[in-house]
Amino acid sequence: MVYPLNELNPGDTAEVVWIISDSFMSSQLDALGFTFKERVTCILGNRRDSMNAYLIRGTLIALRTENAKEVLVRALEPSS
Repeated sequence: MVYPLNELNPGDTAEVVWIISDSFMSSQLDALGFTFKERVTCILGNRRDSMNAYLIRGTLIALRTENAKEVLVRALEPSS
C-alpha cells in the first residue's frame, strides 16, 4: 500500500516510491535523499500543521507537513 510520508508514525520505516511535487521541490527532496527505494524512518511525525522529522541516509531531516504529503512511501515489513 502506498501513502503519503506524513502518515508514518514515529518509529515506522518505509521506502520512497514517488515524489508528487513540482519540479523545484522535487529537486530539493532528491538532494535531501528522498529518492526511489530509499529507506526513511519517522522520528517525529503526525503533526498536522508543523514540522515532521525523518531519518534518511543517516541524516535527520525536518519537513513541513505540506511537503511530506508530496512524498509517497510504501511500508516495509518489520524485521524478524
